[in-house]
Amino acid sequence: MVSLSNRTSMALFSDPMDHYSHRVRIVLAEKDIACEIREFDIEEAPDDILSLSPYHKLPILVDRDLALYDTAVMMEYLDERFPHPPLLPVYPVSRANCRELMRRIDREWCPLVDEIISGNLKKANEK
Repeated sequence: MVSLSNRTSMALFSDPMDHYSHRVRIVLAEKDIACEIREFDIEEAPDDILSLSPYHKLPILVDRDLALYDTAVMMEYLDERFPHPPLLPVYPVSRANCRELMRRIDREWCPLVDEIISGNLKKANEK
């Protein structure tokens, strides 16, 4: 099992082909956060890494004694831990509008991207 307490740096265990992993990588880049990025195909990821998530999926962000497995939580955590530059606007109305747009992307676009990647959308359109 991965020892969280022995880690001195932040690490993102991600699948290079997964768009959810790229969300976190974009936040890390935008905020210029030093983070070790370890890429694994989900089938090749070590069991001790996957065991950090109850769903046994990537991405997983490890920071000291903390292991996060939900990308929205990861992005919020990174924005709170490294507040400058902020990811969201200062004004509450603008922040709420940004959050609504992010939810819409999660609900409407991401399932379509997942289907395109898996090939199911093409098969469904051929029928």
